[in-house]
Amino acid sequence: MTSELPDRYGRTELVLMVVDPLLLFSYWEVTPESLRQAQHALGTEMEGARAVLRFYDISLIHFDGTNAHHTFDIDIGLEARNWYVHLWTAEKSYCAEMGFVARTGRFHSITRSNVEHTPRAGVSARDEERWMRVRFLRRRKPDSARPLEFVPSPPFAGHLSPEELRALLERRAREQARLAAEFAGGTSPGSLTQGLR
Repeated sequence: MTSELPDRYGRTELVLMVVDPLLLFSYWEVTPESLRQAQHALGTEMEGARAVLRFYDISLIHFDGTNAHHTFDIDIGLEARNWYVHLWTAEKSYCAEMGFVARTGRFHSITRSNVEHTPRAGVSARDEERWMRVRFLRRRKPDSARPLEFVPSPPFAGHLSPEELRALLERRAREQARLAAEFAGGTSPGSLTQGLR
């Protein structure tokens, strides 16, 4: 078994890929059978015919092969097997067909590509801001010389008396206020107390 990619896959296809908002990359393979079918379809018009990629701007429509907003042709050499296509407008949807254009102007398609959507070329028009505070807690690294301590988990709130529940909530509120004050003062939570240890 070889790890190299095959030079050809034996099927006629055309693939489009977006490089950036104003550049597409296309690659293709055309089998000898597809070329023979094109020659048979064009007949005598095949003499002097040009191999082209015909691009269709199909933004926001259901493309039926005839209703594109705009089309343009790129002359190619079939043997090149790939081509970069420069665009003049971003944020559009494109598909392409590979085929031959006869001297009479008749176009015969060999295959059609996938649809690609190019991104916008500028920054987003959405300018609302969303801010979020992230609280970072520094934890002490365990000291291997220090014995582990047993810290009981807080009792379930349903089993606390009203006085115990009030005391627990007050402790939590004080801890949250302390952490908020440390954060507002520009220090990471826990760094002040860590320096005292």
